[in-house]
Amino acid sequence: MNGGFAMERPLGRIGGDPMLLGSLFLIVGIGVAGLYSASYGYAISLGKSGSYFALRQFIWLAPAAAMFALGAFVPLGFVQRMIGAFVLGAFVLLVLPFMPVIGITKNGASRWFGFAGQMFQPSELFKPVLVLYLAHILSKKAEKLADVVNGVIPPLIVAVLGVLIVLAQNDFSTALLLGILAMVMFWIADVSMAFFAAIASIGLPLAALSVLTSGYRLKRVLGFLAPGYDPADLSYQVTGSMRAIGSGGLWGKGLGQGTLKLRSIPLVQSDFVFAAWAEETGFAGVAVFFGLWAFFLWRAFRASFMAPDAFRSHMAFGMACYLGFQTLVNVMVASGAVPATGIPLPFFSAGGSSLISVSLAAGFLFNVSRSAARAYDGERNEANA
Repeated sequence: MNGGFAMERPLGRIGGDPMLLGSLFLIVGIGVAGLYSASYGYAISLGKSGSYFALRQFIWLAPAAAMFALGAFVPLGFVQRMIGAFVLGAFVLLVLPFMPVIGITKNGASRWFGFAGQMFQPSELFKPVLVLYLAHILSKKAEKLADVVNGVIPPLIVAVLGVLIVLAQNDFSTALLLGILAMVMFWIADVSMAFFAAIASIGLPLAALSVLTSGYRLKRVLGFLAPGYDPADLSYQVTGSMRAIGSGGLWGKGLGQGTLKLRSIPLVQSDFVFAAWAEETGFAGVAVFFGLWAFFLWRAFRASFMAPDAFRSHMAFGMACYLGFQTLVNVMVASGAVPATGIPLPFFSAGGSSLISVSLAAGFLFNVSRSAARAYDGERNEANA
């Protein structure tokens, strides 16, 4: 991953890439502002304070900042030594939603556990843990990956087991995202294309079967394929989201001034928060949104290409893909480009579990940029000696 990418100058004087960090702060800032504006009216309609969702998100910023700091400053050598314990802990958390008393089932999905009114969705935390594990094991087994049985099958079993548990929680969209992330990690590790052909020949029919045998998933696919057939039932969420996006015009209606978000977009504070942002800030706000994300992901992939070893390079690439894919899928759902899913918009959608997960991923990205900066400084010192 490092070939051909020479570092021309330090990534930053603060021990990492300040541009990566600065763009992240801006994304978080507009995310909280966008959530407050999007959810204000909906919160009032529920009989709560207009700042209800934004305040809850703000409270979650404290543990999310702690997770970012953990990912940013924990020695990555320690992470590699403890990866087995991390993976085991992540699997234990994944099965807690099935446990009596603490397991929580909503709308037929068993995705959460908690008590005293507090909930946590462990599949969100499994996303960065899976990337960490695959980056570690695939870089460690780099010379053995031609041996499918000993080099590829063991990490594949771990990934498939995680996907199956999430599927059992009735969370198809997260399971699909985990599967895509796993395939990205195998791809950057230069696993044979025959492996991907075999996975596709098995995985695609199983994914189709999973959709066809679930009335809820099939309903969403039909709503995507025929959005005008029954908008009040099949695709009312996406239809309302698209109307809100289109109504923003060039400059938008102004923060807090959106109207369609109140009438036609259920759960506007979570899955469809982008629609409210587009309605209120218009094309200009959408351009800022994509500009910030593009810049952040460029710096993230840059850190991956400049990382001093394969583990750091693979890990940063996977974390960047995790954040990028999740952002892209959420926006595509809101704009009607793909069937509706439950994928939250990183740093925008309400939800503490997602915020903690994406903050941890961003922290590891900054950690890799710190490693790249140290490696550059070491090379420069040697050159000047």
